[in-house]
Amino acid sequence: MTSGRRTASAWCSLALIATALTGPRLAAAGQPVHEVQVIASHFTFEPAIIQVVAGESVRLVVRSKDGTHGFAIPKLKIDLHIPDNGEPVTAEFTAPAAGEYEIACSEFCGRGHAQMKAALVSISATKTNR
Repeated sequence: MTSGRRTASAWCSLALIATALTGPRLAAAGQPVHEVQVIASHFTFEPAIIQVVAGESVRLVVRSKDGTHGFAIPKLKIDLHIPDNGEPVTAEFTAPAAGEYEIACSEFCGRGHAQMKAALVSISATKTNR
């Protein structure tokens, strides 16, 4: 194989790898992402209600204010471990069909753990001006 062919082959391989790694990002690049910052603390999530529009790209950035917590939306198969050091943990997904989806702490965090709940409310695109 000549050096020109090797160089072309290397560039093709690099382009294929780059496409594989950035493909999903490029596909969604034209669509804005609805980002929501969420704070977990004993025994609440702020905000307690997260509203999204069905079909939109969503990024939830979750941090703990005071200890180790979990952030789970069982119907969407999302379950995050939120460390106690305040570092953000991110979940990215496409907003589900219109409806209400329970959010709960999935890491035992003390006596009020069972009450540590919130809701993801997805509304249909026809009910919003976004």
